[in-house]
Amino acid sequence: GDCQGPCKLNCPAHTDCQGYVGLIANGEYDAAIKLIKNKIPLPASIGRVCPHPCETHCRRALVEEPLSIAFLKAFAADNDLASGNPYAPEIAESTGKKVAIVGGGPAGLTAAVYGLRAGKSVLVIEKNGFGGQIAYSPKVENIPGTISISGTEFADKLTEQAMNLGADVELETVIRVENGETKKVYTEEGGCYEAKAVILAV
Repeated sequence: GDCQGPCKLNCPAHTDCQGYVGLIANGEYDAAIKLIKNKIPLPASIGRVCPHPCETHCRRALVEEPLSIAFLKAFAADNDLASGNPYAPEIAESTGKKVAIVGGGPAGLTAAVYGLRAGKSVLVIEKNGFGGQIAYSPKVENIPGTISISGTEFADKLTEQAMNLGADVELETVIRVENGETKKVYTEEGGCYEAKAVILAV
């Protein structure tokens, strides 16, 4: 047989779908979220919008219908958020290098977590408010069995996860990025932030 299931092979993040689905089935939610966050830092967000190619290639469809893999990922993530103490991965020893990220939506916050896990100092600069478009939703689509939450609360929880790992955040408007060995990010408010690398996540 295959060494890896088609669900994992077709997942853009290469997550261990079989692994966390099995853990959730056994009620091992803490272990499931650790396995998920190994590849996806903010699964509560992507679990709701992922086009889930894993399900398209799920072998269970040969028997009856594909498993709801994305739904289960969001379920585990919502349980993690509702716990009040979301699982945080280990952070590598500091490299002394800084990364500036322009954009504080799910993409920017995910990049921030990856940077922190790699031992980088991270600054996220956002113009309108952290969390992205979901922050403007009056109510986030609920996963049965989890708490009701507004878009603003949901966005705050995503942002808190990055900040709790050590990300710095600034609510400013970026107007220019200057290239060079050391990059410089200039803002409308007069800020000038230096970094080894700049990620545009807008």
